[in-house]
Amino acid sequence: MGASPKQRRRTPLIVFCSRTDNTRRVAEAMAAPLNADLVAVDQLKDHQLRGRPLIGMGSGVYWLRLAPQIVSLAARMPARARTFIFSTSGWGHSWGNFYRSDLEKKLQQRGVEIVDRWHGPGQDRNPLFKWMGISKGRPNDDDIRSAREFAQGLKRRF
Repeated sequence: MGASPKQRRRTPLIVFCSRTDNTRRVAEAMAAPLNADLVAVDQLKDHQLRGRPLIGMGSGVYWLRLAPQIVSLAARMPARARTFIFSTSGWGHSWGNFYRSDLEKKLQQRGVEIVDRWHGPGQDRNPLFKWMGISKGRPNDDDIRSAREFAQGLKRRF
């Protein structure tokens, strides 16, 4: 049995897309300190978005883009919602702003407030790059700790 509408108003939500489990692991680490509901984007129902104090949107990066399911979710976000964005990629921290640009633009057009962003490494499992060992073993314990600390900071603010 799911949370009642009244309970949802107090409970943050984290929606994620993860093809390799990297982003799912980060989403789980963030959900714990926030006491957030956690749902894969392909399982999300629109009513689950309503009345949330904070909604996290997370994706792995695939060929230099966030998953299209997460980007298209922007059109379904409630106007004036508060959200945070997180992502994982084989290239790690240096490209985070580039990956998020499409999603951020769509959220801003809807009047959704982006309160913060987090980006971390995830092992690249694309066969073309896998042999290079890009971000092998990531996210590791330090990356998961960083995600958890990020969420704790959000909890203090919201």
